Amino acid sequence: MSVIDCFVSVVAPLHDDRRIVEPFVVEVIEVLRQHYTHYELILVNDGSEDDTIEAVTSLLDRYECIRLINLSRSFGIDVAISSGLDSVIGDFVVVMVPESDPPSLIPELIEQSRCGKDLLIGVRCDRHDEPFWMQTGANTFYWICQKLLKIPLIQNSTQFRVLSRPVVNAITQVQDKSRYLRLMSSYVGYSSQIFTYNFIKRYKRRRLKSIFELLDTGLQIIVVNSVRPLRLASYIGLLASIFNIAYIGYIALIYLFKPEVAEGWVTLSFQSAIMFFFISMVLTILSEYVGFILDRLKGFPAYYVASEKNSSVLVALPEQRNVVNHSDNVQI
Repeated sequence: MSVIDCFVSVVAPLHDDRRIVEPFVVEVIEVLRQHYTHYELILVNDGSEDDTIEAVTSLLDRYECIRLINLSRSFGIDVAISSGLDSVIGDFVVVMVPESDPPSLIPELIEQSRCGKDLLIGVRCDRHDEPFWMQTGANTFYWICQKLLKIPLIQNSTQFRVLSRPVVNAITQVQDKSRYLRLMSSYVGYSSQIFTYNFIKRYKRRRLKSIFELLDTGLQIIVVNSVRPLRLASYIGLLASIFNIAYIGYIALIYLFKPEVAEGWVTLSFQSAIMFFFISMVLTILSEYVGFILDRLKGFPAYYVASEKNSSVLVALPEQRNVVNHSDNVQI
């Protein structure tokens, strides 16, 4: 098996992954050793509350070319991945989730990237391991994003992807605290290609987000990436104003042409309820955007690094496998 002369970086977020981190690291390092002259594995601990840090620290003494970035708290998987992208030095960067993404696909994907594809985007084959309500909700959400809001979100896309150095450089320049990688990858452009794959199961039962976490993520995606809900709020507000003016005219006509007005209470109540509904919807949408703007005005960084540890570059190897002296593909 020939070893390719290029630098490959792998970024993987960790959150309470004590039980699976060692088999994941062993598999990734073995694939990288067999195929590439230079490589690194960056593990980002996203505020784990179990013994993930201790497990990774023990691996640093046994395996070469590993870096551990320990975030000060849990910032979410997208921000965790982003913190890894901010420090990678490889020609090609593979982003993968240890729980579900197969390291065995790395060589095939890197070869496609070396042949001219700057961005390879992973898409899961199906969602059969999710409950029916989650599958239905996901399909509805993707339809709303693609058809109504024109957000370029690829259906069933995952975090698993390969980025060329120009794509990494472009993404790290985006000033967005949410760092939603599945959309940032599409926005920066460059030649891209989709690949489908089956999830692997390092856990017997896949960990699923709660409905509140899903709703929060969905709202962030919509608010950050589309102004159409805000425009819809404007149209609703305008329509409500027109109805309100018409209703005022109706009241004036009743007052002028009816000497005694004993009826109309039902109509008034109905109209008031509709107005309240419109106003409530507008305020709800506006509040999301105002909250987003206020969050951006705080000026806080997207994440904080509590500590960073590195494995030795010389572990039973005659050469430094994660040190590169030159690279024709790296662009700064």
